[in-house]
Amino acid sequence: MKLTQNIASKIPDDRTLDFKMRIFKVISDTNRLRILELLRGGELCQCEIIPLLEQSQPTVSRHLKLLEEAGLIRSKRDGVRMLYEVVDPHIFNIIDAVDPEMIRIISEEMAKKIGL
Repeated sequence: MKLTQNIASKIPDDRTLDFKMRIFKVISDTNRLRILELLRGGELCQCEIIPLLEQSQPTVSRHLKLLEEAGLIRSKRDGVRMLYEVVDPHIFNIIDAVDPEMIRIISEEMAKKIGL
């Protein structure tokens, strides 16, 4: 029983878990991951992001809004342009944690489960 209590005591509080869940939920979309990867190199205008994603302006705007609401990016106006940048580059530690070797291992496990 003590072991179970010890393990349970290491689980973060609900507020922290909820925050982490929201981060993972926001970055679980391919387009939003692409936007973050584009912003890894520095701030970009929405007008530069749209052609790189090959998505419509409303679609890109929606993804940018979700990333901004999650606190992962921020915007600032530069004349008529809206520029976006990553708030904290530590988000890339999370993204980079999923490396090719991890993807290979998980893919192999999934293939075993479905009998491939």
